[in-house]
Amino acid sequence: MPYAFLLHLTSSDPRPPRYPGLYAHGLFFALLGKLDPGLAAAVHAAPRKPFTLAVLEPTPRARRGGEASGEVVLRVTTLDDDLFAPLLGVLLREGVAGLALGDHPYRLARVVATPQGSPLAGRHTWEELATAPPTRGLRLRFRTPTVFATSKPGRRTRHTPLPDPFLIAKSLLTSWQYHSPLRLSDTEAAALLTLFELDLELIRFADLRFERAQAAKGFFPGFTGAVEVHCHSDSLEVQRTLGILQAYAFYAGVGAKTAYGLGLTVPY
Repeated sequence: MPYAFLLHLTSSDPRPPRYPGLYAHGLFFALLGKLDPGLAAAVHAAPRKPFTLAVLEPTPRARRGGEASGEVVLRVTTLDDDLFAPLLGVLLREGVAGLALGDHPYRLARVVATPQGSPLAGRHTWEELATAPPTRGLRLRFRTPTVFATSKPGRRTRHTPLPDPFLIAKSLLTSWQYHSPLRLSDTEAAALLTLFELDLELIRFADLRFERAQAAKGFFPGFTGAVEVHCHSDSLEVQRTLGILQAYAFYAGVGAKTAYGLGLTVPY
């Protein structure tokens, strides 16, 4: 069952973390290592990580007496059915003593895990996602910089910081095939990718911005903003799959480096 939840972290140090995505990634694996070193090693070695991270709203807040404090909101999603409960348990246990984002000590102030607490939190079963309403397209808002990594001959990698309809759909379908227990057959997935390349079209966008974002040990070009993608195919199977991918984007994110804060995506 995919989960999305927010961790509100507070610190007496008003300075925001210098490399928030990298530090959040390190914190995640430090906590996982305390829980189960073998699990941490397996997740780290996985070619596709069963989680996403995004650091939101690093805004200073005033405390009593005029002393400044800092707050960081960390959004976490899990795509592994066995990851959420133990991860939340170790967070609650270690959060009292303190959590480190780089050299900044933080305390866990609260956890928000329901849409009533935040529109960025929630959970769905795989069955619920698989029965999402069919749609003729995708309507997605990219909340953090999003970039696609594409392989070229000679083992070269190139980065595309544009809302290409095919790359969006391919990213979501590939992730679904890797993480979901309700994956499509390889033949179905290949046929869908061929059709997506032919029949998907970007028909509307708003608030598009382009910027370089830090992830892992490098900086990557990325885009934010809202897009609407239309599919010209009349196939009911295609529309059903697009409905699944639209709902799944809330948990999986889109593009590369979603475990470092890139590609946070919300359907609208």
